[in-house]
Amino acid sequence: MTTHDAGETCDILVTNGYVITMDAARTVHPVGAVAVTGTRIVAVGPETAIAARFRPRRAIDAGGGVIHPGMIDAHLHATNHLTRTGFPDDPKINAFEKFAGWIDNLADEDEFANSLVACTEMVRNGFTCLMEPGTVHEPDTLATAAEAVGARVSLSDPYVWDTTEGGNPMAPHIKRAPANPKRARDLLGRELRRNRVEDGLVHAHVCIYGSGSASQELELEAKRVADANGVIFNQHQSFSPTQVAIDDRRFGGGPVLVRFAELGLLGPNSTFTHMNVIRDEEVEPIVASGMSITWQPGNYQYYGFAQTQKSRMAELLDRGVNVTLGVDVAKIWTFGDMPRIAYLVARQGGGYISCERLMEMSTIGAARALGLEREIGSLEPGKRADIVVRSPDPIETLPGFNPVVQLLMLSQSRAVDTVLCNGQIILREGRLTRLDESWVHRTARACIARMAGRLDLKVATRWEAGA
Repeated sequence: MTTHDAGETCDILVTNGYVITMDAARTVHPVGAVAVTGTRIVAVGPETAIAARFRPRRAIDAGGGVIHPGMIDAHLHATNHLTRTGFPDDPKINAFEKFAGWIDNLADEDEFANSLVACTEMVRNGFTCLMEPGTVHEPDTLATAAEAVGARVSLSDPYVWDTTEGGNPMAPHIKRAPANPKRARDLLGRELRRNRVEDGLVHAHVCIYGSGSASQELELEAKRVADANGVIFNQHQSFSPTQVAIDDRRFGGGPVLVRFAELGLLGPNSTFTHMNVIRDEEVEPIVASGMSITWQPGNYQYYGFAQTQKSRMAELLDRGVNVTLGVDVAKIWTFGDMPRIAYLVARQGGGYISCERLMEMSTIGAARALGLEREIGSLEPGKRADIVVRSPDPIETLPGFNPVVQLLMLSQSRAVDTVLCNGQIILREGRLTRLDESWVHRTARACIARMAGRLDLKVATRWEAGA
């Protein structure tokens, strides 16, 4: 790389990489570079042109590895992150009761610890942003954890629900967040104040829990608030056949998503999560609405829905629906696992989702689902500098004939070397730059000990438990 002394100054120049821009034309620069000043990308293109133009304060040589936009997880229950392996995965056991106990026993320091681990893990896997679905009792705990790591989040008001009569398995059991109309009205839209911070890491959207926990009145009010503030309206929806049958009855007797379309609840700023159960009559309203879907293909299989409910996601993608991916609760997976599971679920059902499309779902499509597609999700001048640099060294990067397939299906987190978020280097050579990772571990282990004591959780395999 050569630079001219008289060139423009930039803060960071990333060179010598296979640049996947994810712009509208899906431009790729086989030997490319990205220039960053402040929080923004100022130039992307062939290395020869960009390196000749800029004089960087700091240079990063990608060594021939892939450079791509930070990936985005569009649905993560951050404060449940440390529940994984703590609760039985036996389908005969009602895990929802276990999760309710965890949620009700979280203190602020525990929410911070869970969020800190989630954000650390996210960044180490090449993700720079997550969308939290309004399940943090004190949203400041997640905001503080994300800012400490240097990651981006979109959060919402905590547990906005107003009925326990709709079949939701969680709503009746969370004593700290009672489901009633007054509390829901008082909370709705409160966190949107965070969007006033220019170039900040913490964003906000409107979210109700959904999945049988909201009245028609709350659904309509939440969509109204989202529309009035130009933000996303998010909720869980159509998770299971049982829940869908109840929703059908509650909202008028026909397919619930048809009714939602009639009510104006589906639109370009609507992002519904799960959507495991989609009937034939509901496909056209989904397509016509311009809504987004955050799919969790792992849960689709984990809870056995694949046995009775054909996944419609490959079909919907082919129809132009914006489908993205989310970890949800990190039961037996983590950031970066969803594309592989989605690929295999589609193949199993007779469909096909290419790795290039999965890359779109994990970047620019996810940004759209968060309402942030003008800010993040692609490497373009003027957008926030959320950038991942992957090392070419791990053996799983070979042979590299298709770098997108290689990074999504094979090398995954093993190749993540450097991560920038908002123009700041937050991971270098696979290590956090802003925090001592041993402190993250200590903070997490202290939380684990507290929660284990409150809930009588023990370290044990099924053999030790006598199962």
